[in-house]
Amino acid sequence: MSQVIEKKRRGLHNLAYTEREIWPQILERISSGQSLVGAAKSLQIPYAQAKYHLRQNEDLKKKYYLAIEERGDYLADELVDLADEMPPLDLDPALINAWVNRQRLRIDARKWSASKLRPKMWGEKIDVSVTHTQISIVQALEQAEARLLNVTDIKPNDTKDNLIIDQSTIDDQSSEIVPKPKNT
Repeated sequence: MSQVIEKKRRGLHNLAYTEREIWPQILERISSGQSLVGAAKSLQIPYAQAKYHLRQNEDLKKKYYLAIEERGDYLADELVDLADEMPPLDLDPALINAWVNRQRLRIDARKWSASKLRPKMWGEKIDVSVTHTQISIVQALEQAEARLLNVTDIKPNDTKDNLIIDQSTIDDQSSEIVPKPKNT
């Protein structure tokens, strides 16, 4: 029994012990929807001590932030289950409105938390920011001219209005007659 007490005493102040023994449990609970406060309480660890360990260990802090993102996903996924939940059958009809309001509050709290924990995925703000790009017309024209220099087989297309019929090119077997343009 004295070994267990000694281990607990050392565990709260020994960063390696808590990271190895306690923090995987804390991170798992956070990923499953609990807050750091709730996870620390359920494992009987002071919140201030948990925050101290986060400030002291950068690797642990990265794992914690990943767990927070997973918590946001968990809370967002939980919304559908809460919305689909039916009131208990044995609920007094006078209390159904209270039950619905409680569910609405639970849904709103999870929706808000998910949007704050993972704003890019679950946030309501749509980022429509445009980066200012200055376009140089002179440079665009130079690039267009450079592209045209490499083209060697340019032949303008004739339009119907500007066709000139050369009698030597007309095939005798052809029955198609191309009209001459009108002089206006």
